[in-house]
Amino acid sequence: MTRPRRRSANTGPHNDALAEEATAWFVRMTSDAVSEADRRAFQAWLDRDPAHRAAYEDAQALWGELGGLPDPRPGAATGSPPSDQCARHKEESSPRRRSHVWPVAAAILVAGVVGLWALGGTDSLRADYATAVGETREAALADGSVVRLNTDTALTVDLGDDCRCVELLRGEAFFTVASEPDRPFRVTAGDGTAQALGTAFAVREADAAVRVGVVEGQVRVARGQTGGDDPDGVTLGAGEVARYGPVGGIETRHADVAALTAWRHGRLVFSDRRLRDVVAELDRYRPGAILFLESAIAEARFTGVFRLDDTGRALAAIEATLPVDVIHVTPWLTLLRADG
Repeated sequence: MTRPRRRSANTGPHNDALAEEATAWFVRMTSDAVSEADRRAFQAWLDRDPAHRAAYEDAQALWGELGGLPDPRPGAATGSPPSDQCARHKEESSPRRRSHVWPVAAAILVAGVVGLWALGGTDSLRADYATAVGETREAALADGSVVRLNTDTALTVDLGDDCRCVELLRGEAFFTVASEPDRPFRVTAGDGTAQALGTAFAVREADAAVRVGVVEGQVRVARGQTGGDDPDGVTLGAGEVARYGPVGGIETRHADVAALTAWRHGRLVFSDRRLRDVVAELDRYRPGAILFLESAIAEARFTGVFRLDDTGRALAAIEATLPVDVIHVTPWLTLLRADG
């Protein structure tokens, strides 16, 4: 498989914009609706700067790698750029070309839909508190407790006479609970409940699993909605984490909960983490999606500390320290592949 030439030495906003522009030209010039005016404008764009031609060749090779797309240039084998010859060739082969341009358009469309969905989804419509992708916020509850919501999070709050009940609809939240022994504070997430026993703790729901981490005090984690009634439940102390999914038991371990909840202080902390896990975490704070083109690089290990509002710096550090290319196709789609 032929790869586009790597240009990571010239990364930056200008080159990201140029890559997006080249991709747009690629889709436009492989469309059945391309006009003679489009062809002239495209040729002028190519001739304006050698970097334009190089970026377009990168876009061709990249999309070919994504979907097995053939090089749309009729003169690709000889290295000649698209020209008037492209018009004649295209008129002869437009039915075949139509089937090839759809995967490209579909990839861009899917990335856009993912980004739009990340703005809220249906959970936000019924939530009492919610955040968008990349946003965090803090809310003071009427009982004196404080909840801090991480990125893309939604929850409901019901401060009743017998129970202070929170339902985490999606995402992650950190709770600093005001002591009221007669009104237990319970957070329902997935198929279980975390009940505070005078504490500060975090609850996160992702990939059909729930993680509860305790910073101080104790938390009772159990199946069902009642918190403390399940005899198979577990009581966590500071520095302990519980995890449960739709089936199976509740797993517990010791962990650096401060690092796991560093997002409260505007930081992301990675210590010898698999790149797969690092990317999944970064993806939570960015619109759209970050995708691996090759699964092998996902097992590489990575360490770093980054600002929550600058995930681009984390991606740049990944590219600088690991044999990985980071390709920003659009604001909604970033691709990772092996360098070389």
